[in-house]
Amino acid sequence: MRYIPFVIIGSLTLIMMIRNVVNGKFSEKESFFWAIAGLIMITSPLYMDYVDRFSIMVGVSYTPALIFALVFIFVFFLLYRLSAAVYRLNERITELIQLNAIYEHEIRKLSNNKDNTDIIESEHSNILESSSDQYGY
Repeated sequence: MRYIPFVIIGSLTLIMMIRNVVNGKFSEKESFFWAIAGLIMITSPLYMDYVDRFSIMVGVSYTPALIFALVFIFVFFLLYRLSAAVYRLNERITELIQLNAIYEHEIRKLSNNKDNTDIIESEHSNILESSSDQYGY
């Protein structure tokens, strides 16, 4: 009876995660960790005796403190993963801004040569081909 909140919170976590994946607001890759957290919360009443034994074995006399520490470690790991993803996205944004500036410069330079329309078309197609080859678009 005292573990019902864990089951309810775990079930709500799984429902929200599945709903967001179906609606395209969440990737399957990132939902994996939330699915694990939801399943652990739902099944926690099954192994609470083992958690009590483990907490005594490691010297923690108050089992909820051990659970809190494990949740803290899990959240810290998620924050680390999100920080790494933000860093990668910032690096990619910087690359794209620089590439866009180069393209704009080339277009301005070529548009100044209005007499050379063939050169403009060939240079534009070369730029598009090089970016599609470089980034796989």
